[in-house]
Amino acid sequence: MSRSAAQMLPADLLARATLRGDEHAWSVADIPKVIEAAQNANLVSIGGQLQFRLPDATCECYWVQVDTHRSVPKTLPWRERVKRTAEASAIAFAELCSNLDFLAAGREGFAEQLDTLLRTGRDPSAAICFVWYLLAEDEATARSA
Repeated sequence: MSRSAAQMLPADLLARATLRGDEHAWSVADIPKVIEAAQNANLVSIGGQLQFRLPDATCECYWVQVDTHRSVPKTLPWRERVKRTAEASAIAFAELCSNLDFLAAGREGFAEQLDTLLRTGRDPSAAICFVWYLLAEDEATARSA
């Protein structure tokens, strides 16, 4: 998510995110709020991926994702695109949460890192988050110019 798009989210929601590089990530419980806030701020929800943000690494489960580019045409008028990406994101994210054990998915690719957390007495589920990407209208216009 770009910094300008991030600045359009409510301060309290943005404060709950962690930032690594240019990527904001939230707890799983916060993602529906991010989607709703993005729609209210006139931002397109692009989607995001499951991550485990560890003290010394970010383990991205790129195979566990929401991607509205697959289901919402970029050619729609902006307001319609905002609405449709919010709807698609909310549905896809709820389905992921209902059908997938995020910790098990993380173990598929990062068992060693998650086992290290366990050996040091930390709970790997506390590191679960979702990086979420948003797009502001001015950024979309600049990209297409």
